[in-house]
Amino acid sequence: MTAVVIVAAVAVVLAVIVAVVRARRSRHSDGVATFRRQIDALSPEARRPVVDRVHQLEEEAADPAPKPEDLP
Repeated sequence: MTAVVIVAAVAVVLAVIVAVVRARRSRHSDGVATFRRQIDALSPEARRPVVDRVHQLEEEAADPAPKPEDLP
């Protein structure tokens, strides 16, 4: 009888841990989804600065400029 109670308690603890981990992951993706919905709700003219900034950051990441201390 004691073994059954221990197994049940372990199962409950594992279920709670799994639920907490899933809840944390879903909140992160919900934040991303919320941001995308907000951006999609903007008109093309209103979101152009954001899109331009993202493209600029992607270009900088692809071809970083040399640092002043790296120049001869």
